[in-house]
Amino acid sequence: GLLLLIAFLATFGTSHFESVFGLYMLKKLDYGPEQVGGILTLVGAIALIGRGLLTGFVTEHWGEPTVIKTSLIVGAVGFILLLLANTYVLVLLTTGIFTCSITFLRPSIHSLTSKRTTVGQGASMGLSNSFVSLGRVAGPIVAGIIFDINPNYPYLVGALILGAVFLMSLIWIKEEQPSSAELETVKEKL
Repeated sequence: GLLLLIAFLATFGTSHFESVFGLYMLKKLDYGPEQVGGILTLVGAIALIGRGLLTGFVTEHWGEPTVIKTSLIVGAVGFILLLLANTYVLVLLTTGIFTCSITFLRPSIHSLTSKRTTVGQGASMGLSNSFVSLGRVAGPIVAGIIFDINPNYPYLVGALILGAVFLMSLIWIKEEQPSSAELETVKEKL
């Protein structure tokens, strides 16, 4: 259940980036479709490379709990850096940092949910995807409302949410220690 809550909140927070990005760039830096399109092309390339080629390696090497925690804190910092970026190069750099961090987040949450489920994997994956979908619906609605109040608010709120979920993950997501039976199996193989 805690991983499902983290899946919802993380998706809710990160969707603040996607839902108002074009409007934010227009309002803050007067960027039109050409500049925003260039930035979003970078976002797509990073996501493609990250999810397609690197996610398996990264999670295998560091483990899902570490990847989730790192993605959350780097995503929160990425939101803040994006608020401070005032040139095209800085926007590209900060958007790249943010995108790289969230590229690994959802697959790691799904993977950890699948590994730690106490019900069937199909049921847990269905629930996990439902919570992610709920975050993808609720996040843009909230981001749009608070964008009308102040264009910086969606990214500030996104940073706060990811920061809060990071703190929650420090408490709720622990590295799983191998059982004594698993340790014996490893010893026998050696």
